[in-house]
Amino acid sequence: MENYSTELCKKSSFSELEASFVIRDVVSAIGHLHSIGVVHRDLKPENLIYLNEDLKSPVKLTDFGLAKFRGAGEQKMITACGTPGYVAPEILKESAYGKEVDMWSVGVILYILLCGFPPFYSESTSELYNQIKNGEYEFPDPYWTEISFAAKDLVRKLLKVDPKSRLTAVQCLAHPWISGNVAPNRKFGGNHTQNLKILQARKKFRHAVRTIIALNRFQLATPTQ
Repeated sequence: MENYSTELCKKSSFSELEASFVIRDVVSAIGHLHSIGVVHRDLKPENLIYLNEDLKSPVKLTDFGLAKFRGAGEQKMITACGTPGYVAPEILKESAYGKEVDMWSVGVILYILLCGFPPFYSESTSELYNQIKNGEYEFPDPYWTEISFAAKDLVRKLLKVDPKSRLTAVQCLAHPWISGNVAPNRKFGGNHTQNLKILQARKKFRHAVRTIIALNRFQLATPTQ
């Protein structure tokens, strides 16, 4: 059978409606994983693929290399892992953490899908981590001018620094932007596509260096769990 899998980050155009389909599929999958005690721990656009090129094609999760099973009653995780820019604040703060880290990453992915660039970015890794730990991000014009209130509301409820205040997978699926058919089908402007291309090129160019930096910071005498 022919393989139609297409990386999410290679899409040439996008709309809020299409983004809502993506988030719905991702959160549905994450909700299932969480229900059986699995935390993905490395959600990012590169790890999401379309089954085919149809507007409503299902989105699949890939790369479970950092996934962890935590049975009922087991202690929370403490191993620092994930991808800089998508990792949750509690991991950077070296706190014990749980499945909520996946929902933070969903919030980052949603932000990128809506505007074409990440909510947290800095040439300095330490500054990037400070932004994440403090939840410092904005909805800058003109990139967010035409994005719906419902979409911004969902981003805000996912990018909560306090994991206890962050939406769960079930709550996310019940949000009107996903369940209420309020996401517009208007295609994003040309800047959106260009921003995605620039972001992807930058990631490829700096991938090796950023990986080394992340590993050095994440593995400072942190016991594996």
